[in-house]
Amino acid sequence: MERDYEALADAAERGELKPKPNTTKRGAEATAHARKLLLEASGAADLDELTKITLGRPTVGSPTGVSPVIRARVPQALKDRVGALAAREHRKEADIIREAVAAYVSLQDA
Repeated sequence: MERDYEALADAAERGELKPKPNTTKRGAEATAHARKLLLEASGAADLDELTKITLGRPTVGSPTGVSPVIRARVPQALKDRVGALAAREHRKEADIIREAVAAYVSLQDA
């Protein structure tokens, strides 16, 4: 099976593959068709979700580079309280935790 793909790729690079007649799309029609195929292939519901899938999570802080992860185990009751607070404020749990850690570290530095 892999050989078939290699052979097709080689033929495409040599310009030997020709499109089926009346199937070539251009401009807005090509854009709409490509969008439909990408959404179907990824399982995304819309372009925003597709962007998140393809680009991954945005970095936190600096616009370039990686965002390191800090992991900690917490009691279920604390997790539930953070979840409730996030829901009440229409925010993500990660944003609340990030803000709490930053506030704690700032207090310790003072």
